[in-house]
Amino acid sequence: MISAFWRRWLLPFTALPLLPATLVNLFAGREWALLGCVAGIVLPMAATWLMRRGRAGDAQLAAAAMGAAAMLVTFLGADAGPVAALLLGAGAWGGTRLLYTGVIEAAPPPPPPEPLPPGPLDDARTRLVAIIDTARRVEQPRLIPVAVAIGAVLDEFERRPERLAEARRFLGVNLDGLERIAGRLSAGAEAPPGLPALLRDMEEAARDLRTRLREQESAALAVQVKVLGDRLRQEGYG
Repeated sequence: MISAFWRRWLLPFTALPLLPATLVNLFAGREWALLGCVAGIVLPMAATWLMRRGRAGDAQLAAAAMGAAAMLVTFLGADAGPVAALLLGAGAWGGTRLLYTGVIEAAPPPPPPEPLPPGPLDDARTRLVAIIDTARRVEQPRLIPVAVAIGAVLDEFERRPERLAEARRFLGVNLDGLERIAGRLSAGAEAPPGLPALLRDMEEAARDLRTRLREQESAALAVQVKVLGDRLRQEGYG
């Protein structure tokens, strides 16, 4: 019994007898016969590749390729009639199907997952990364804490999608301003004397907003806990 390994490598050997015929037809200028020989070489190679891939349905495609190769070699290369070409093609197809009966084929791989849609604040995060890179390039490290503080505020807003309008107002003032400052410094501007104080104010404002957002959530949780406790006592569970 022929192993699956050798069955996969039998197909290329069927093209070996066509190599000298290809050279003869090439130098003799027989274009149609040369085309038949080339097809008889290429199609078995394609069938071999299909069988090595081993996906579901590849054995049928490989058998069809071998049948087409035999038919083209007979009709074009050997200048035989269409009946003989069809008979030999059908024989090659059937023989290949029998040869690969029982060969295990793998299921095709699943399609790659679709990329996640961008979040509403992803663009702002990209701009913050660019600001940090600019700050390092122009040796203005004081911009980095402000960008980090703004990023922390973005984290809080992402947990509260219902407050995206407030987030956009915050970004319209703080992120846009910080981005313009970084752009001017990158263009060669000298930092004015009031820049450090402004950056401190921007960082403090971002930290205060983050603290206020957390305090609001904590207060809302305390109210929910109190309401739930009262409800449990009213229902006799507390």
